[in-house]
Amino acid sequence: MELTRRSYIRIISFIIAIFAVLTAFAIITTSNMRSYKTQLEASYQQSLGELSGCLEAVNTDLTKTLYSNSSQELYTLSRDLFAQCQTAKNAVSRLPVSQMELGNVYKFLSQAGDYAQYITSELESGKTIDEKQHKNLYTLLSYAEKFSDSANRMVSISQSGAKITDGAVKNGEAISAKLLDTGFSNGAKTFESYPTLLYDGPFSDVVLNKKSKLVTSSEVRTQDECRDIAAKALGVNSRRVIFSTDDKSLLPSYTFRCGRYTISVTKQGGYVKSILYSGAVTNSSITEENAKNLAVRYLKELGFDNMKESYYSTKNNVCTINFAYTEGAMYCYPDLIKVSVALDSGKITALDSATYLTNHIPRSKFSPRLTAAQAQKRLSPYLTVNAVKQCVIPKENGKEVQCWEFSCTGKDTGEDILVYINSKTGAEEDIMLLLYTDGGTLVK
Repeated sequence: MELTRRSYIRIISFIIAIFAVLTAFAIITTSNMRSYKTQLEASYQQSLGELSGCLEAVNTDLTKTLYSNSSQELYTLSRDLFAQCQTAKNAVSRLPVSQMELGNVYKFLSQAGDYAQYITSELESGKTIDEKQHKNLYTLLSYAEKFSDSANRMVSISQSGAKITDGAVKNGEAISAKLLDTGFSNGAKTFESYPTLLYDGPFSDVVLNKKSKLVTSSEVRTQDECRDIAAKALGVNSRRVIFSTDDKSLLPSYTFRCGRYTISVTKQGGYVKSILYSGAVTNSSITEENAKNLAVRYLKELGFDNMKESYYSTKNNVCTINFAYTEGAMYCYPDLIKVSVALDSGKITALDSATYLTNHIPRSKFSPRLTAAQAQKRLSPYLTVNAVKQCVIPKENGKEVQCWEFSCTGKDTGEDILVYINSKTGAEEDIMLLLYTDGGTLVK
């Protein structure tokens, strides 16, 4: 039968329509596959980042466990270590393990978690860590450091553009975990308490959920008075300072703007609570030591006296210094102020006094029942003491305790460590690890 022109056109149109549908289906499928791959890659990278963070925390907890000499602190660290291992194992389970050669990482985390459980049960029964257990912890730490470095390298590779979904991100070292023995494990229990992570200064994040005695007992200032205080702090005429917002937080303040600066002044007392500069700092022409001196002088100009440098770090041509209030020779770590100084001009680019304003109170003089020498006897025998000073530290329950702060070096790892011994009871209150970077000194 001969096709008519109309039938021929219909057939051609039908074929074209089918082709268009198939093409559209292929495009949609390809798009969906790309979208799925993108989502999968994002999920993989998130899990890898979580693994890297957990391995670093495991490293930190193991190091602290090596040098703690308090059963209570060891108990807390062991529980935290187990929790971190469990979280890290969950992250590994979401990654293409065989492709990334992470099998031994999973094995290590299982063994480290089991050993943390074992240590916890030993401490619960009133026992202490013996020499053999100390060596086992050090062995675990050596593996933790290797796996943490390996995970950090994989994160760096993925951040540079390599795709986990394409198999381009792998564990560069075949680290074997065969030497670890899990025969001492008593099984695993689930804990929900997680450790405190990285700090940029001792107790810098301890801003207790309480009203400031210093601020609430001070005279109420008007908005215009606070604007004048802000202008003086910025070194400008008050007419250049514009009201921005009314901050009704735990430290009620007036917030003002002046060019690239944002500054907050408390309604009571007229204390400068925060300063932030939004401009870029493109080069360095002054030293960190000069920056510290400029920051000290600026704090005095604002009325913050007796502040001594605790730790500092430098990033993007800005030096940030943590200052602690001092009474005589006693460092009051609840009263911290952060100051950032631009290394190109020496100008102040940031200030945060919220911790100081929240916690600053009149305190009694340092009155220890234990001498420094007596307190030192409470330290782990695996530490070498380099220096000691008096201090007050805040606790999570809102109380403060006077301590002897011992600056030590670990005999096993060579790391510098701060240990806080209660000056009245001899209890080990806290341990912190010092980190030395190109940008300065950090604490975790």
